[in-house]
Amino acid sequence: MVRAISRGAHGSRVRLFSGKLMAKDAGKQNPPSLDEFSKRLNAMRGEPEPDAPKPSGAAWGRAMRVSSDLLAGIFVGTLLGFLLDRWLETTPWFLLAGIGLGFAAGLRNIARSMNNDSGSSSDI
Repeated sequence: MVRAISRGAHGSRVRLFSGKLMAKDAGKQNPPSLDEFSKRLNAMRGEPEPDAPKPSGAAWGRAMRVSSDLLAGIFVGTLLGFLLDRWLETTPWFLLAGIGLGFAAGLRNIARSMNNDSGSSSDI
């Protein structure tokens, strides 16, 4: 920030180009201690919230299993569709069908694994 110094009857002041007057020694005051600042900050925050439960490794494992089930189904369906297309020379059709069937198989695997994890013994 650029400052212009002007001297007036009230002593030396610095005029900022934004038009505000500021004493020359304004930035040289000692700031309050960190302990005082922490006390004021804690008072403004109020009561501390109870600690939220930390996520368990089981949730992370379940998320990884769901994503790998879906990706594996799509990958296998795409690969089989691609190979059938090359063998039968029907370029995009078996590939598209394989992607669709792979996606459906991945969703079926996800539904089955979620049912097994929830304690239900019924198969889909």
